[in-house]
Amino acid sequence: MKFVKGLEGTLIRIQEDPESRYEFEVWFDYTRQAMNLIREGALLAVPNFASDQMGSHRSILEVVSILPIHYALGENPQGYPGFVVEAARSAVRDWEEQESEPTEDVTKIRCIAIPTNLEIVERGDQTYLQEESNLPMVGARVLLLDTLSTEHVLNASLPEGIPTFTVGNLVRDPLVGVKVSADDLLRTHFAIFGFTGAGKSNLVSTLVDKVLTTFCADEPTQESLRESVKVVLFDLMGEYSVLLADWLVKAPDACLLSLTEETLPEDVLQFMEQPTNEAFSKALTALAQTTLYPRALVGRRSDFRFAWRRLLNPKGARVHLYREKAPTLGRLVERNWNPRGRLGKNDAQIRQQVRNWIANEDHTPFDEESAPRLSEWIEQMFDSGLLSTNDAREAFQSLRDAVEDAFRRYISPRHVHDAFQMTLGDLIGRLNDPHSSGLYVIQSHDPDRLRDFAAMLGEVMFENRRKSGKITPLVVFVFDEADEFIPQRREGAEDSYGRSRFVVMTLARRGRKFGLGIGIATQRVRYLDTSIMAQPHTYFVSKMPRQSDRQAIAEAFGISQELLEQTFKFKKGDWLLMSHDAIGLEAVPVPIHCEDANKRVEAFLDYLKAEWQRSREVAKVRE
Repeated sequence: MKFVKGLEGTLIRIQEDPESRYEFEVWFDYTRQAMNLIREGALLAVPNFASDQMGSHRSILEVVSILPIHYALGENPQGYPGFVVEAARSAVRDWEEQESEPTEDVTKIRCIAIPTNLEIVERGDQTYLQEESNLPMVGARVLLLDTLSTEHVLNASLPEGIPTFTVGNLVRDPLVGVKVSADDLLRTHFAIFGFTGAGKSNLVSTLVDKVLTTFCADEPTQESLRESVKVVLFDLMGEYSVLLADWLVKAPDACLLSLTEETLPEDVLQFMEQPTNEAFSKALTALAQTTLYPRALVGRRSDFRFAWRRLLNPKGARVHLYREKAPTLGRLVERNWNPRGRLGKNDAQIRQQVRNWIANEDHTPFDEESAPRLSEWIEQMFDSGLLSTNDAREAFQSLRDAVEDAFRRYISPRHVHDAFQMTLGDLIGRLNDPHSSGLYVIQSHDPDRLRDFAAMLGEVMFENRRKSGKITPLVVFVFDEADEFIPQRREGAEDSYGRSRFVVMTLARRGRKFGLGIGIATQRVRYLDTSIMAQPHTYFVSKMPRQSDRQAIAEAFGISQELLEQTFKFKKGDWLLMSHDAIGLEAVPVPIHCEDANKRVEAFLDYLKAEWQRSREVAKVRE
């Protein structure tokens, strides 16, 4: 292990801490160079009580807070204002003049650090890492690990031979890459929490890119997997057709699935009905004009036509409309007739009427001919005089609405070319196909439809895996704007929120053993179901101004809120990475900076544009 030369501190204080076990206070002599070297995330080494004549043991600590202190001012200057101002102005000279050598005893750099639970052992010519065996010595000399040693400590505890990828670089030292176990990240679930402007969607895109790059390597190495992975992303805001445009084009298996016709522009639907060259051009223009772009990519709107051209090609279409098999009349009533409590004096008679209908119509398909018969039966129930209570009338009104919705979903849809259609069975088959990795971005203009589809897909996949014992390929369901899928529980709620929350909870608690993982991303932590907060083993946290949000995260992961306060200084793209399984430092926050997904997408657009121009030039030469 190597340390930064000419930089030494002193361990001043140690005290017990309920979240991190211990908290340490370390002082360094102030210099401007030292202030740039010692930052949150820096690793320190300090001798501990396990050291003996056979060798030295140095505990490794991580800096979580840093503050320059001037003795003349203290932390809370008090006294006559004139004296305080003069002392502050005098202190500036001490800050400015000590560039690389400390010359004043009144200036210090105070660091608060927590244990990493690792130590450096030096015995003769051997140096190695192991679990910490004793407490650091108060008053001992503290050293700062250099770049190579820091990277080694951060990543050395990951088991050898597992597939990993570099998720980002240390905020304090961009030369230090932080690696993540791809399998552990996905199987034990992950969460992304960041306020507006933190780059939450950008990070989701970057993580999907890293995962698919790892699993889709042409020649698998120690850093990649031979098995496949399927990423299913529920896109409530319709932004990932842009942020993941590159993988929608180049992934071995990819699909942009629209659940409703209203999700797509009319010109695109007309092209799906009759794929002609003229309709193709209009469809490309419509997609380019109506798609939601991040600010950094708005200027590249027209260049996305090169990506849409690939996705809409009927010979290998990757844009699909969801088509589902209509239920029977009996099953439709069974699913959608959900009365609350008793239905008055006619309760028994009403329920018997419903049971009779379900039994008699259990095998009658819901189609254009049979649908009016179901509507007539509902109207007869309203006219029968049996529905004497509000609950009874509301139950049948909900059923009436469900029939109208079913008519739009199963009977009214336009007929599109087979290349652009996808059923639930098609999707399940592709998700269970172990021969290729894939990306499936699922969108809908109707949030309820998206939640219901997420609930149905999650339930079918879970039951399929449970009954068959199948555990591969690994499938991870990513919920952007997760508070819309797993909100806090509301008593008696049986709507799309309740259905999606139940399935996500099932996947979070029991999906791991069947090769099913989840990822959740949101800026509104306080609205999440609290029972799911502790399920993910890996957290990415950025600025969270609301204390209630920070408190929820701290309680779920088991750290102090003070550790999250370092995120206040974060810039866009900075994240506090914490994991129980996926990184080398178990349950120790690591501040990292992640790549900008917009730049990756721009580079891909440049590639597609150049490829198209080359093909045009070749065509001209042939002419």
